[in-house]
Amino acid sequence: MQNIVVSPATVGHIAAIPGIEIAAATLFTAADLPSRLRFKTTAKADLNRAQQDARLWVAIKGDEKVVGFSIADVVDGQAYLVEVGVMPAFGRLGVGTRLVQTTVDWARESKFEHVSLTTFRHLPWNAPFYRRLGFDCVDSSEYGPELTSLFETEKQAGLDTSKRIAMRLVL
Repeated sequence: MQNIVVSPATVGHIAAIPGIEIAAATLFTAADLPSRLRFKTTAKADLNRAQQDARLWVAIKGDEKVVGFSIADVVDGQAYLVEVGVMPAFGRLGVGTRLVQTTVDWARESKFEHVSLTTFRHLPWNAPFYRRLGFDCVDSSEYGPELTSLFETEKQAGLDTSKRIAMRLVL
């Protein structure tokens, strides 16, 4: 992963993120990501707020091109990895790993007890990827009200939540 740097996002980086989200969505089948969600991107206001709150990071190629990003939030009082997106041409090069590690470092420095996320259980670049980074599955009985609400929002958006799981990395 030569010439790729992960750093806090600037306002100028935000415009590149929707394109990364759409490109990354092409890796999913329609059974996992229905067509009505395929072109759904994070609202610019949410990206701006995350950037201002120092919860948005980008992976930048040597030529200043943004090739990946991660965004975090706080759910049930703990760090939550909202999304990691990497341009498919830069997949399997360690970019996603570095973005997750940067997000985990933020959570640790912010004194959170853990980082949680929701993901697909059956896709190799989802749950198995996070498992390799130390995340463990969380039983639904351990979900807080906000995490439970996130699953309901995913279901209402059209995702098959039987294919989804929550994972947690204890810090």
